[in-house]
Amino acid sequence: MASSDDQMQARADAMLTEAMRLIDAGREAGVDLRLTGGLAIRYHCRDRAFLNREYSDIDFVGRSAQAGKLRPFFERLGYFENYHVVQVTGGAQRQFVFSGRLLESRVHMLKRPRRVTEAVRSHGAAEHVDVFLDVLRMDHDVKVGERMYLDDYALAAADLLLMKLQIGALATKDAHDVIGLLKDLPLGCDDVGHGQIYAPYLVEKCCCDWGLYSDVMSNLDLIDERLSDWRLAASDERRVRRAIKTLQEMIDAGEKTLRWRVRSRVGRRLPWRREVEETGREPVIEVSPSELA
Repeated sequence: MASSDDQMQARADAMLTEAMRLIDAGREAGVDLRLTGGLAIRYHCRDRAFLNREYSDIDFVGRSAQAGKLRPFFERLGYFENYHVVQVTGGAQRQFVFSGRLLESRVHMLKRPRRVTEAVRSHGAAEHVDVFLDVLRMDHDVKVGERMYLDDYALAAADLLLMKLQIGALATKDAHDVIGLLKDLPLGCDDVGHGQIYAPYLVEKCCCDWGLYSDVMSNLDLIDERLSDWRLAASDERRVRRAIKTLQEMIDAGEKTLRWRVRSRVGRRLPWRREVEETGREPVIEVSPSELA
């Protein structure tokens, strides 16, 4: 019998395979998608066993210019839209639920046998697929734009690292993802999509926005303080600590904009980040009785 770790790894790998299938299908249909979030970090890192955890959804970035193509594209592949998300985000984010998941959910609510569980599991479908258009709107805005084309399947490692470090209340899984990136990928000076973290990109972003700078530096401090909790090999721990120190030194030495300097005088006396609200996980989709028969 497979261990829970083996099952978790198999599930994560199935979801990553499904994400890449959707990206390939999008390429053929003229819909540009790139993976972001935890699965994108898993894609970039060589030590996937370290990143073994539960992944509930697949996160993509796409282009707002192609927004009209998203619903028919995902429906052809068996996903249906959660209209609530597009309403509450003003169209900046879209969410699609795999039809097998939707059917399983409705069958469960009607207390009928959950006959689609194995099909959903083997398909590698997530609870839902989120698509962020042009900008990752979280605690801070992370604009992706043309940077999404640096890699064929995922955002570049530098974008993913920034996405994690900008989080105001860093969760354990987010810190884990940051450690995975800094452990497996070197800091580099070439803006490529794969194989290294383009450090000058993070420096530039942090030197333009004091609020972003504040959260990134605080999170790097926090991870450094708690790094021993992950019980890394001594060589891996040294590598991560060295990367954290190098990043902080580069950011501190970077030339700050006038906007950054003015905002720094205010500090944390005024809000410096957005309060992120959940968009809701319950799919708002009409299902006819025949679909549950």
